[in-house]
Amino acid sequence: MYGSLEKIQLVDPESMDIFKEDAQCQLNEKLNETRIKFLSLWENYNPAGFKQKYKESLKITKGKCLEIYEEEKQMCERIQLTKKAVAEQIAFLEQTCLKMQSVNKNFENMERQKQEMLEKIKKLKEGLHTKQELISTQQQENKAKLKELNKSAEMFKKRMRLEIRKVQGEQLQFIFRNINYKNPEQPFTFLLKFNEEGNYEVTSCEPPLECMPLLLEKLKEINNFAAFLANVRKAFTKLV
Repeated sequence: MYGSLEKIQLVDPESMDIFKEDAQCQLNEKLNETRIKFLSLWENYNPAGFKQKYKESLKITKGKCLEIYEEEKQMCERIQLTKKAVAEQIAFLEQTCLKMQSVNKNFENMERQKQEMLEKIKKLKEGLHTKQELISTQQQENKAKLKELNKSAEMFKKRMRLEIRKVQGEQLQFIFRNINYKNPEQPFTFLLKFNEEGNYEVTSCEPPLECMPLLLEKLKEINNFAAFLANVRKAFTKLV
């Protein structure tokens, strides 16, 4: 530290003065250059030209701003049109989806109805086949019953003057005579047919017999037509 002080003390005062003069000269030169530039700018300054250039620049800037505004305006319009078109497309797609869903639903309903119809047709065919079998069986049974009726009719025709006629509607008319001894030719009749169940059914009786339902029920139980005719004749005889 003391060495440094000794060095400072050794600096020449004249050298310090020269250094200060050089710094002052450099500063004066810089100030002079700055003053010359400022004076040059001031001499070239033209307020009217500056205003004209400002107006032209402002006009150009305004024109560019208007162009940008118009472009932005057109861009906004195009965006709005695009949004509208997109919204219409979305609405169209939604309607199309709804229609497709409706078509699919109708198709599913038609398929279900088709299956139901096929099931009904199948059941009808099965029912028809069963009914045809029943009819065939019933026809065979009816033929056997008619055969028995013919045998019984022949026997009663010879012994009791029973007459059998085939009338409309696949019915048989049974006519008894020789019941009323006062009038042997007086007819006592009833109409007989086979119903849908294949059972005997009396559609008319003259004169009426209250016991006819019971006689038919007994015929159904024992399946003896000859006995049935004998019982009907007895019932007519009781009326006389």
